[in-house]
Amino acid sequence: MSYEYSVLIVGACVVIIPAADGAAQYTDLVNSVLLAQLIANKKIEKAPEIDWYNTYVEFLDDYWLRRTRGRQDWSIAQDSVESVSDWVIATISQDAVDKGSTTAATLQRLARLSGNEPAMGLLRGHMQKISTDESGDVLAPAKAVRLLVVIAQTPRSVASVYIELKTRQIISANPLAQRHLAEDVQGSVCMRYAAANLSETLYSPVRDAIALKVRDKYQDNVAMLTLSDDASAMEICAVD
Repeated sequence: MSYEYSVLIVGACVVIIPAADGAAQYTDLVNSVLLAQLIANKKIEKAPEIDWYNTYVEFLDDYWLRRTRGRQDWSIAQDSVESVSDWVIATISQDAVDKGSTTAATLQRLARLSGNEPAMGLLRGHMQKISTDESGDVLAPAKAVRLLVVIAQTPRSVASVYIELKTRQIISANPLAQRHLAEDVQGSVCMRYAAANLSETLYSPVRDAIALKVRDKYQDNVAMLTLSDDASAMEICAVD
């Protein structure tokens, strides 16, 4: 199968971009998504009660103008065998994202990757923050799991799906494939959907400042994942 999209892992976000474009054209998107996450992470460390997603989009809304938005909350059924990637794919289908079937195929391919794939380790570490001691033993029970998926139609036009849940378990090696059971989840699952366009007028004056803020953050937060029919590869990338 030929994949029409490339994938960037940016913190807890899977950024799906048209393969023909090349990552360099999406520097503004990657920098925006990364800085918004870093800001939300920092604020929630100081005030755990705040809404992480609202803090994330509060920054983005200064430059990426949302043309649509939505929210849905639900409880996992007792017989559910669905994963976060299933929920994202369902949202994409409902909202008729451009090339939704290709996007779904890309997510399904990611869900089939080995948990030993370095990209999955990077994504997993950002999706769920846990405390460990020097031996690697968990000090505190796992709680929030957060996943963002951003689908880029163009460098300045995107759709995004956000999934958040709280679980009593540490997420699996490939968190996109993990099946969440009702008894393991605290409360409901929250899904947020948005579509937005970058405002060049608003972003242009801060482009260089944002790039400077995230320049040293790429090593621990950003990687490109190359999908193929028989293998996958990851490299730390600088898209600017």
